[in-house]
Amino acid sequence: MTCDIVIPVWNQPLLTKDCVDSIIKNTDCLDYRLIIIDNASNEETKRYLESLKSSTSPKVFLVRNENNLGFVRAANQGMRLSEAPYTCLINNDTIVTKGWLSEMIRIADSSADIGLVNPSSNNLGQRPIKGESIETYAEKLKEYAGTFIEIGSAIGFCMLIKKEVIKRIGVFDEIYGMGNFEDTDFSRRAIKDGFLCVRACGAYVYHREGTSFGRDKTFDENFERNRQIYEFRWGKRRWIAYILNSLDEYTLAKFNKDAIKIARNGYWVWAFSKEHLSLPRHSNIISAEFNKNFYARTLFKILFKKKRFSEI
Repeated sequence: MTCDIVIPVWNQPLLTKDCVDSIIKNTDCLDYRLIIIDNASNEETKRYLESLKSSTSPKVFLVRNENNLGFVRAANQGMRLSEAPYTCLINNDTIVTKGWLSEMIRIADSSADIGLVNPSSNNLGQRPIKGESIETYAEKLKEYAGTFIEIGSAIGFCMLIKKEVIKRIGVFDEIYGMGNFEDTDFSRRAIKDGFLCVRACGAYVYHREGTSFGRDKTFDENFERNRQIYEFRWGKRRWIAYILNSLDEYTLAKFNKDAIKIARNGYWVWAFSKEHLSLPRHSNIISAEFNKNFYARTLFKILFKKKRFSEI
C-alpha cells in the first residue's frame, strides 16, 4: 500500500460522493486505500458510506463514530489507522483532478527533507478564471510537474504526510477541538523537527471553501479560542520589511539566509528593491520591485499595507 487517503465525514452526502467519485476517477496511483471516518452523520450519508464498504478497487475501510468527535479527533483516528508510507488527509468537500496524488508523492519523494505536501488549490490562490472548468485549469498546471515551492505551513484540506513525520511528532493536537489552527500547529511542529512544508505546483485539488464546518453560533468562539492557543505556543503572525536599496553578493546571501529562516518560522518577509533579486522560493517571501520612484513607492506600500509591518 503506497498511500492511505483519510476522509473525515460529517453529513454532506452529495459533496462526499463528488469527492469520492473524483478520487476514484483521477487517482492513477493504484496502490491506495480509502479510510473514511464517519463522524455520526445523518442516515442518508450513513447509507451512502455503507455502500462503499464492498468496494475492492479501491479498498475502503469505514469507521463509524456514534457521536460527532470533531474534525481533529476524526482525522487522528484515520492517521493512526494508516499503515502506508504516505497518509493523505483530505476534506470531503474537495474535488481532485487527474494525477493529483501521484504528483504529490513524486514531490515528497524528491527530498528526504519534505514532510508535508499541499497541492495547488484555490485555497492557496490558484483559481480558474471565470468560465474555466476545474479540469481545464488543472491541465494547464501540468507544465509545472516536478516543481514545488516551500510554504509557511500546510493546510489540512488536502495534506500529504510522510509516515516518518507522524512517527516523530505524532498526530494533530486534540486541544484544538472541532478544528482551526490544528494543521498550522502540526506544520510548525514538523518544521521545528527539520521537515519542510511544500506545495506541489503541478497537482491540483479544488476546495469548496466554507462548507466543512458550517458557521454555527459556536464557530467564531472556537476560532478565537484556538487562535489564542496557537499564538501562545508559536507567537503572533508578523510581517517584516527589508528595504534593499543596494546589495553586494555577500549582503544578498545573508539576506536570503535570514529570510528563509524567518519564513520557516511562519512569518512573512517583504523585500523592497530597485531591481529583480534571486530570492528563495517560499510562499512567505514576497518581492516588491520598484525601479522608478523607489523610496516614495516603498514608503507608500509600507504605510498603507492592510496588514501592518511589525519590523522594518
